[in-house]
Amino acid sequence: MGVQIQGLQNVLQNIAMIAHIETAKMNNKIIMAGNLVENAVKNQASETDHSLTKLAEMGHPYSRNYGTNSGPHGDDTIVHSQNGLLLANIEKTENLNSIRSTVEVGVDEGKVPYIGDLITGTSKQRPRNFIGKAFRDKLDEVRTITQGR
Repeated sequence: MGVQIQGLQNVLQNIAMIAHIETAKMNNKIIMAGNLVENAVKNQASETDHSLTKLAEMGHPYSRNYGTNSGPHGDDTIVHSQNGLLLANIEKTENLNSIRSTVEVGVDEGKVPYIGDLITGTSKQRPRNFIGKAFRDKLDEVRTITQGR
């Protein structure tokens, strides 16, 4: 005669009952973090205080002839909005499920053909990775939101 201890099946049933609730909570946190980053990216690309003409009069402060932080705002990644195309096409894409959830913030090169040149630079223009800068600036807040710190 012996003693039998059971419980694994009950634990697994309990986990299955709360898994969808916990997944929804985490997905909400990922959405919040995505919103934070999207707003930061848009902020980096929304300066309207200098037109192309004014920047030309200033000697093209974002050209390769100058070092970093030579722009009128002292931030080497600020992008001035001229016609609104870039700003209007900063997109957040959510892929939320119970296995692997992601939120991506970026710009579709098909809609904004010059985005690659803006990010990586050209022979005349220095790179301005405003997307990476916005993400780096918000990384601690993203961690706080998603990791519950």
